[in-house]
Amino acid sequence: MLQASLSSTLKMRRRTAASHEALESLRHRQARIAIDLAISNVFGVDAGSLWSCSRGVRDIAEARQVAMYLAHVCCRMTLTEVGAMFGRDRTTVAHGCLKVEYRRDDPSFDRALDILGWAMPTLVLRNPIRDRINAIKANEDHEWL
Repeated sequence: MLQASLSSTLKMRRRTAASHEALESLRHRQARIAIDLAISNVFGVDAGSLWSCSRGVRDIAEARQVAMYLAHVCCRMTLTEVGAMFGRDRTTVAHGCLKVEYRRDDPSFDRALDILGWAMPTLVLRNPIRDRINAIKANEDHEWL
């Protein structure tokens, strides 16, 4: 009986760990999409170039550094998680974040980061499944029109 209880407890822990990993994976995908959209629109760079393995030109490298900064600061991802998302080492992410912090002395750049930082958690933490269900329900309510 004790063994059955331990077995069920272990199964529950595995399921909990698996569901936690799935939620983290979903959060990281949402963060990537939100960062991709925000950075490509604000900095005017191609979204695919943010995720390329090469350094790219200066504008792209700076936009990528801001994207890594937002992922770390606003999305609360570790440097290792950000590095994995961008295909970079965690020390490269730390260097990029430091460069962005130095650039915050410029008032216009600081204001742009404040706005992006304000919008980013909202974009990442929203629940797309709940939003989709609410949209379907709204359409069903107005089907008689």
